Amino acid sequence: MSSFDGLSREELMQKVVELQQGLAELSEKVDTVKGENTQLREENNVLKDYLNNLMAKVGKMPNLGTTAPSKVMLQQNPDGAQSVKVNDHIGELTAPAVED
Repeated sequence: MSSFDGLSREELMQKVVELQQGLAELSEKVDTVKGENTQLREENNVLKDYLNNLMAKVGKMPNLGTTAPSKVMLQQNPDGAQSVKVNDHIGELTAPAVED
């Protein structure tokens, strides 16, 4: 037996309105999550490209790992490392300058 049996027309209309509102809220939540998912996928691609570029630069560094570790020196000239703010979620990304 349905939970709607015995309800008046007005009560049925109220139930329909409540169900429609619930559906609208769920649809809005789904759209929000889809947007967040898309943003995270795009950020993931940015980070993947950044890491690939960084690894390519590291592969070109001469004598890598043959001396004691030292702090990375970032050059502050146009040909050196540049900090770039990707967005508020990722923040800034900076790559060390590499002499080619």
